[in-house]
Amino acid sequence: MPQANWRYLQFRVGQQWYGIDVNDVIEVLPFMWLTELPGTTADVLGMMTLRDMVMPVLDLRLHFGQPNALLQLDSPIIAVRSAHGPLALVVDDVDDLEHVSEEQIAAQNGDDSPYVTGFARLPNHLLLLLDVSLLRAKTSSERAPAQ
Repeated sequence: MPQANWRYLQFRVGQQWYGIDVNDVIEVLPFMWLTELPGTTADVLGMMTLRDMVMPVLDLRLHFGQPNALLQLDSPIIAVRSAHGPLALVVDDVDDLEHVSEEQIAAQNGDDSPYVTGFARLPNHLLLLLDVSLLRAKTSSERAPAQ
């Protein structure tokens, strides 16, 4: 019986590597002009339009509680589709597509990280597998507290 394989786009936030199912990826592009969105949390940088799709832009560094990094014109954005609509993720670095076999994947145990669905054991590092629908749902429901 053939073994199941998945493909993940591999990217880095801080020192940690993450993966998103390649079927959820719309495009990887350099940082672009954003429209500010008042009343959102600090990790929502604004909104952008890509091929007639309007989507919130989420800084994963801030979202995951890491120190802010200086955004550059070449800072990568990963545009993704989710069950709750499109979302753009600002990350530190985008690597390659990673083929992951069923044997390499371990399920996420517990509620420590609600966006991580599992872990892929790769030769050089652990890849945290993200659920973009959960990220998008959280982004849609969060608003900054009233001042």
